[in-house]
Amino acid sequence: MGPDRTPVTMRGTAQDITERREVERSKDEFISVVSHELRTPLTSIRGSLGLLASGALGPLAPKGQRMVEIAVQNTDRLVRLINDILDIERIDAGTIDMHQGPCDGAELIKRAMQCVEQFAADAHVTLTAEAEPVALCADPDRVLQTLTNLISNAVKFSPAGSTVRVRCTRRDSEALFEVVDKGKGIPVEKLASIFERFGQVDASDSREKGGTGLGLAICRKIVEHHGGRIWVDSELGAGSTFSFVLAAQIDGVSSANASSQR
Repeated sequence: MGPDRTPVTMRGTAQDITERREVERSKDEFISVVSHELRTPLTSIRGSLGLLASGALGPLAPKGQRMVEIAVQNTDRLVRLINDILDIERIDAGTIDMHQGPCDGAELIKRAMQCVEQFAADAHVTLTAEAEPVALCADPDRVLQTLTNLISNAVKFSPAGSTVRVRCTRRDSEALFEVVDKGKGIPVEKLASIFERFGQVDASDSREKGGTGLGLAICRKIVEHHGGRIWVDSELGAGSTFSFVLAAQIDGVSSANASSQR
């Protein structure tokens, strides 16, 4: 410092990250190409296994039937994983189609619960909705995808006989969506990373529950693409509440646009 306490020297460091960015670009491109190349043969394999499992090609011995059912389940899981990888890569690249238009929060929750109701019934988990009509300007298919992911996750990690509650309320200029479960909860140190790619609480979750580890990352990408926020509150042994907010509409205009026009 000089006599008048002004800085007379400055030190800094710089790091060339060009190579690192090129490695990341190559990795993303590799994942995308491999995913595309895998999806076509997997779809064909899944179709053939489905025919075998349904008995369309003749009856199978009990052991053979069970083996085919296991193959179908694992093929379905691989197809989901590839679709999730492609989704998240397209979102990151800005090439995914999102068609925003008027939709209603309560109606989207109703549709999402219909998508998951059989899965919940098989898991002996009850679904309940507490949703008020809230007008949005969003891509209904992508918001539906987010809700379906969150609800199916809640069911997956809930004990039999419990209830998953799905809520939608208007909070000032926002639509607040909440999915509440009574599962085992998430440790505090995992809360920050749960929305990262493959950011599962436990590596065994993927094996035991059949998830891809990308669902919550996709949810975050979709919500943030809409200018919203997503987070989780959780207590070990008491369950979790996954929440996200999107801009609500004000007299036919989304609150985000209304604010920018003031």
